[in-house]
Amino acid sequence: MTVPRLGRPGRWGVLLLLAAFCLAFASGSVAAAQATIASGNGDRLAADPQAPPPTVKPPNDPLFRHQWHLPATQIPSAWAISRGAGATVAVLDTGVAYADRGPYRRAPDLARTRFVAGWDFVDDDPYPHDVPPPRGRRSHGTHIAGIIAQTTGNGIGGAGVAPAAAIMPIRVLEPDRTGSARAIARGLRFAADHGADVVNMSIAGPSPTRVLTEAVDYAAAKGVTVVAAAGNDGRPSVSWPAAHPKVIAVGAVGQDLTRAPYSNYGSPLDLVAPAGAGNLVDTGYGPADGVPAQTLKGGPSDFCFCFMASTSAAAAQVSGVAALLVGSGRAKSPAEIRAALLSSAQDLGPRGHDPEHGAGLVQARRALSPTRAASPPVRTRARGPAPSRPVWLALSIAGAGLAGLVGLALVTRRRRANPA
Repeated sequence: MTVPRLGRPGRWGVLLLLAAFCLAFASGSVAAAQATIASGNGDRLAADPQAPPPTVKPPNDPLFRHQWHLPATQIPSAWAISRGAGATVAVLDTGVAYADRGPYRRAPDLARTRFVAGWDFVDDDPYPHDVPPPRGRRSHGTHIAGIIAQTTGNGIGGAGVAPAAAIMPIRVLEPDRTGSARAIARGLRFAADHGADVVNMSIAGPSPTRVLTEAVDYAAAKGVTVVAAAGNDGRPSVSWPAAHPKVIAVGAVGQDLTRAPYSNYGSPLDLVAPAGAGNLVDTGYGPADGVPAQTLKGGPSDFCFCFMASTSAAAAQVSGVAALLVGSGRAKSPAEIRAALLSSAQDLGPRGHDPEHGAGLVQARRALSPTRAASPPVRTRARGPAPSRPVWLALSIAGAGLAGLVGLALVTRRRRANPA
């Protein structure tokens, strides 16, 4: 049996094969380009084929619709990945309405929030209850704890940033929010020694002290992420301990995402979070553009749902996002958490890190994404629906290749018709 010999492909066959190659290259390049097209606020992120749903069902908390800060920081979509379970956040403040004991009552919107044992370093006992200041002003510590982890989906109040995280209440301040550096340092060391993953310090002092500096270093060495408020003086100087290089310093922005007029700023600033821009800063009920949470007013069992516009509220949100990171397993150490928060932030103001916004607005969903950029995102202007530059480049290359092949075919035919 004779096997027929296959002839060589003609020039047109070669041209068709090359054309098919160019089209395949263009298709592959377009697909690759579309997989890396800018995503969300103009920041470039790689496609995540196993990404969870973009959001979860909104909770039934009636104040959720007023919590504009939650969608601004991608909290509802972050809940699809983590709600903070397994993380413990120590709240160093005026105490927390965490339990029923004597005249004290647990805040109703903290009814299903998980608490672990803390300490009162003002009265030196194991009962860090919150006590409101005189003249009917609301308490501070319960509000901060609520922003971080108030019970979510219980039909009352609002939602917490990390509702499944545990709160460690540590009282280091008097009801008027004054306190000694020694008490704060002792509270920080207690948190580090008793399993806190994150410490929220919505506390701002004018200058560093040795005892507090050493306590921050101690906590960081034990793997605790320390978050602190930048201060509410509106001056170009970040308060202490936020200015410590091992602390995540947090400023505040209003609904327009510009620096709140009261928010301190400067080169030590790391991040900002939405807290409102009202003139009533942390005094009384605050403006409606602040951050709502349940807290005490007028007595140890008298509660209100009040708004807070301050860097204290901003810091609490960043502490909550840090708890989401710990709970997800995405980051654990202070260095990992800092890198995740800063590299995923939405750039505001001048390009890159700037004194008024730091790395930008905290973004929970992007911080939790395993495919987020390894360096701080590049801010780009919004563009229309036209294909991105990589798509046009791929199509241009394919078009040029096809044009060249057609030209080559014409030249070949002309040479055949007019031999030399």
